[in-house]
Amino acid sequence: MGPSEKTQHAIRRSTRLPLEVPVLVTSLNAAVPYSEQCNTTLVNAHGCGLIVPRELAHGIQVRLEIVSAKRHTTARVAEVVPLGGDPETWLVGLELEVPGNFWGIEYAPTDWKIEEIPPPAAEQPRLDHEPSATAKPTRLRRWRLTDISAGACYLETAAPFPTDTPVVLSIRESNAECLLEGVVRVSHPQTGMGVEFTEGQTHDQRARVGELIGRLVSNREVPRIFVGRKEGLKENQHATPNPRSHAERDAEAPDPLLDLVRSGPSLSAEQFLNDLRAQRLGKRRDPRIDLALPVLLTGTDVSGRPLDQRVMTVNISRRGALLDGIHGMLKLGDKISLSRLHKKEEFRVAWVGGEDTAAAGQIGVAAVGPNTSFWDEVLEATAQSGLEAASLRGNDGGTGH
Repeated sequence: MGPSEKTQHAIRRSTRLPLEVPVLVTSLNAAVPYSEQCNTTLVNAHGCGLIVPRELAHGIQVRLEIVSAKRHTTARVAEVVPLGGDPETWLVGLELEVPGNFWGIEYAPTDWKIEEIPPPAAEQPRLDHEPSATAKPTRLRRWRLTDISAGACYLETAAPFPTDTPVVLSIRESNAECLLEGVVRVSHPQTGMGVEFTEGQTHDQRARVGELIGRLVSNREVPRIFVGRKEGLKENQHATPNPRSHAERDAEAPDPLLDLVRSGPSLSAEQFLNDLRAQRLGKRRDPRIDLALPVLLTGTDVSGRPLDQRVMTVNISRRGALLDGIHGMLKLGDKISLSRLHKKEEFRVAWVGGEDTAAAGQIGVAAVGPNTSFWDEVLEATAQSGLEAASLRGNDGGTGH
């Protein structure tokens, strides 16, 4: 049995969530002095797994404290697994002596609800709501999953997390649970938020999301949703997916929902939600038109070198374009300028073609301004000439427009 299996065995009786929570672990055995600040790796109603810098004795009783929440309990060391390394660390499984939602997670998995008396609200650690300077009652978040794809989802809620918040999602349906990590890319107060999945975007995760979507479609059951803030990132550090991973994935298959979530910050809430509704109906609010036009691209590549080059459009829409002939490395989120005739506007890179693929040298861009008019003259002229909108093709699924 490997280290992770041992820790999971020690706390396996209720749904586990991969949350990093700073805790102070102190030995209650006078003969075994120990006090260390650690981070959990897994939590549930019966305990937690955590990494410690000094070995803990198996079976001893410890005090477990979430200092920021002024909340503490007692636990027993159930597993101790050496991880090696220099300096050496240990993986420890702790079992709570009083099972329950010690972590104070709102809308926790249903099998966590085993406490006879809920702990006072003032003592709850604020893991699933925004910090507050005053001790006011917290609003309970309710989540409704309205849209999901291999790379993103949209959740309706009256109290969404802010943009760039790293989150962990537990989606439970038909007694099965799918755990996903992500980052909030677009947040609409009183309405909802768009989350981009970030857990390495491995084939394993894509398979899990695919299985989840299959169950949702087949069973038509309303899933139970938990969304918590992913703890453990340092200040000003954001959960940012690997651009190459995105490019490779986008080259494999179009993901219109992911494109929309990524472009969300450049859209008004009304535009975003209209596009989201149109997407559910299988429509595009802004059809793409296949058209080759020369444009001047200026910006700065990932190495800091200035870009000033003429490129060609592959297709365009009202708010974006697919561009070909890019020389120089750009990454998701970079801002560039496009110029043609008398117009110049700023765009954001929403997609990058993968290296060693047919899409190499291509990028998809979305207008930064919500009221862009960069392509209006071209779109009006093509509409008057009766040119039909382009159908979706395999290499333009990630253009973000």
